[in-house]
Amino acid sequence: MKAVLQHIAVCEARFASHPFFSDLKMDRPIEQVMAFAPRLTFWVMTFQDVLRLNAHFIQDAHLKALATRHHAEESGHDQWFEEDIAALTGGSLSIGTMYGKAHVKTRDAAYAIISEVYRQVDDRLRIVLLWALESTSHVFFGRTATISAVQGADDRLKYFSDHHMKAEAQHAMFEEELAAELESMELAPAIRADALAMVERIYGAFDLMFDGLRIHLERERAEEPVAARQVPLPPPVTLEAEDDAEDLDVDLTDEDETPSPRVLDVSVHRAA
Repeated sequence: MKAVLQHIAVCEARFASHPFFSDLKMDRPIEQVMAFAPRLTFWVMTFQDVLRLNAHFIQDAHLKALATRHHAEESGHDQWFEEDIAALTGGSLSIGTMYGKAHVKTRDAAYAIISEVYRQVDDRLRIVLLWALESTSHVFFGRTATISAVQGADDRLKYFSDHHMKAEAQHAMFEEELAAELESMELAPAIRADALAMVERIYGAFDLMFDGLRIHLERERAEEPVAARQVPLPPPVTLEAEDDAEDLDVDLTDEDETPSPRVLDVSVHRAA
């Protein structure tokens, strides 16, 4: 299992260098910095079912208890997200918007991740799945918590702020227990190969998702006036604006709706 954990660490570092994170700017109001946030909605809601179903399918009693506990500790975070979206946009996201073109990459990524839950896999790989998901969250929330603090928005936000990071820290002992469990596991070569392939697919899905979020940041940068003109920054894109664009058949993505080949065709580099 050590080779699998090392591979997750490599994937986490690679994910942390995704252009999305370097594209984030903090020299503007929090509503503009976090204008990408509504596009995470489908994944945030799907995530709760990923945890629930993953625990449900585990047969080993001890591992099932670990996964069930993890699900319980993540419960309610989706409500923080809804509250943050309301605080940032002044409203809630409509179902029609969530299933529109602007959110297609998030949906594709979420479907790819939830498909992992329905694979017939060794119970130990379901714990690896949890660890890989936690790995991506450490990168993302570490960044958004910094943005929230710099913007002085910690009193307004929960999901994207240090409030979330503190909640994660509260179950640090559980994460240490989970890490110890994983490190003690011995995997046969075939199962180890399956675990490495699954980790690659999960990170490929997150790359796809964040490619979609980056489109929003690139559009804002393209529309931003040059500093010499001293023209005020455009207002944040509202949920209604995205709806209007869709009604006019404006493609808010830079590609068609075909899932990225990174999710469908993954090459695995086995650790020694």
